[in-house]
Amino acid sequence: MIFIQLKREMPKSLFALRRLIRRISINHPQHNSIHQELYNSNAGYSGEKYIDSVLKNIHFPIPHSIFPNFRLCEKNIPSSQIDILVFTPAYALVIEVKNWSGSISFQQTGQTIQTKDSIVRSMDCPIVQAEYYKENLKDWFHLKGINHPVHRVVIFPYASTILLGAEGRGVHFAKELPQIIRNLNKLPLLMNSNEFNSLSKKLIDVNKSFKRNTLCQQYGILPSELTQGVYCSHCDIQLYKKNSRHYVCPSCSIVSENPVKETMIDWFTLFDSHVTNKDVRLLSGILDSYRVQYYMKLSGFPFTGRNKGRVYHVNEYEKLLFLSNNTK
Repeated sequence: MIFIQLKREMPKSLFALRRLIRRISINHPQHNSIHQELYNSNAGYSGEKYIDSVLKNIHFPIPHSIFPNFRLCEKNIPSSQIDILVFTPAYALVIEVKNWSGSISFQQTGQTIQTKDSIVRSMDCPIVQAEYYKENLKDWFHLKGINHPVHRVVIFPYASTILLGAEGRGVHFAKELPQIIRNLNKLPLLMNSNEFNSLSKKLIDVNKSFKRNTLCQQYGILPSELTQGVYCSHCDIQLYKKNSRHYVCPSCSIVSENPVKETMIDWFTLFDSHVTNKDVRLLSGILDSYRVQYYMKLSGFPFTGRNKGRVYHVNEYEKLLFLSNNTK
């Protein structure tokens, strides 16, 4: 069996940041921090997708499983979020992707310095991160009674980044990745196909989402601090009211017959997994509770309660559906 999981979902944090930035005023005291986090997250996601495309074009003569955004969640093992995990009967490879630009200097002390546009920043060392994830994965194999080789690399997608002090420390550019994997594929196979398939399934089982506070909880932002309005699901522009039932996007001219559904997704993403009519009115700016109730019924989201006590809610699987429909 050759199992390949090549579809990468948009990170929940990036999905939330994109929805928050359109509702946060440029005058909000945390706007710049959110904007910078969004920039970094977009760059990271873009770099990871690029490495995914590189991996697609690498020939594997042996069975292999590829897990983008692998989350190791196992009791007694520290949680680890690995950008890409390659698993074969011969080895496991932890790939830490860093889409950083400018000049990157790796210090012997474990500190990493980025210099870009004459601005110097201290960054978390990706070598230390990758080594930490590697050791956690080795511990997981040992927990399963398996002594399996685990390797790690730090990959920078583009050679325009200047790397200093990276020689001999497992830091490479994307163009070097095919040769790295070709060399690893020459290692002896340490398990048969049944053992490989069984362990691949166990890796799938431990690949679980981490429970975190919502983005607005992390920033301490209240719903009342956000810009009211309903937004186009295609281009993130505020819709305008065409008539009593329909809203239109001024950019792409798409007519939305249910503008509230996007607002509900915003609430689920930024605040909580359940939402009320009052919550939607606060965020959408639509004051007519009966009109909001009508739109909420059309959303298709499950609900509990009746009339004014009705609450709509989503589970983690439904949140993943939002992400699977937003992979750009």
